[in-house]
Amino acid sequence: MNWRGVDEAVAVAETGSFTAAAARLNTTVASVSRRISELEDRLGVKLFTRTTRHVALNPDGETYLAHCREALRLLNAAEDELTDRQAGLTGQIRMTAAVEFGERVIAPAISTFQLLHPKVSVDLDLSNDRFDLIEGKYDLAVRLGEFPDSSLIARKIGERRLMACASPDYLKRCGHPNEPSDLRTHNCLRGSARQWRFGHNGTAKHQQISGKSRCNSGVAITSMVLRGLGIAQLPDYYVEPHLDDGTLVPVLSAFQPEPEGIWIVRPDNRFVPRRVRELIDVLTQEMRPT
Repeated sequence: MNWRGVDEAVAVAETGSFTAAAARLNTTVASVSRRISELEDRLGVKLFTRTTRHVALNPDGETYLAHCREALRLLNAAEDELTDRQAGLTGQIRMTAAVEFGERVIAPAISTFQLLHPKVSVDLDLSNDRFDLIEGKYDLAVRLGEFPDSSLIARKIGERRLMACASPDYLKRCGHPNEPSDLRTHNCLRGSARQWRFGHNGTAKHQQISGKSRCNSGVAITSMVLRGLGIAQLPDYYVEPHLDDGTLVPVLSAFQPEPEGIWIVRPDNRFVPRRVRELIDVLTQEMRPT
């Protein structure tokens, strides 16, 4: 098979532009355009529909590129397997995750992985923005909450729980809320959300909250609630140690919301190197309850 132009066509199809494809392949737009034109001339069909602002696969292009992706996947898998047998896992993995979850959970898991595979480098980008994985050249991301974008391949590796809590001192001074609506009379330490999520008898409920303090850092809110400034609703990994030692007390436990998913996501139609598969396995293992 003559592969000339195939890499360029796949890159344009996945990125949606000649400019982005050229950046991915570290070449020029003119070179990408020339290679694809040569490929189309050789095949005798046009693969893309082009306008001044947009480029997209046409039906012939969809059919051809689907076969090419599968062939490239198998070829890369064979090369990857042989390389790993000779030298062990090598190469780089690029991934992204939310800041606090990444610092507390993902970074330690990556340390475990790198102790097992010291020749693999991991570039971890922590941000609460949801980056475009293809444009950013990320191999994978860890995302929290609802099921991710359906254009991505997603694998659920765990769950996190939102927990409402306060210090014993605050509850002694201000009383215990008995239901979510009681929060209207309490100082709620909130992050970016103006509503907190609860559940009861299988039904989700949202309660409008207000308070004197707002911060987009879970660490900062944890510090505030420990000092008795109010009630907070935080993911379990912030507060479980404090609930265990009694420095925080759960509130509204009967209205605990359903857990949120923790997802590994990766771009569709892309070969997954063995090093990435091994990291996913380690992350999955680290998410399992102890």
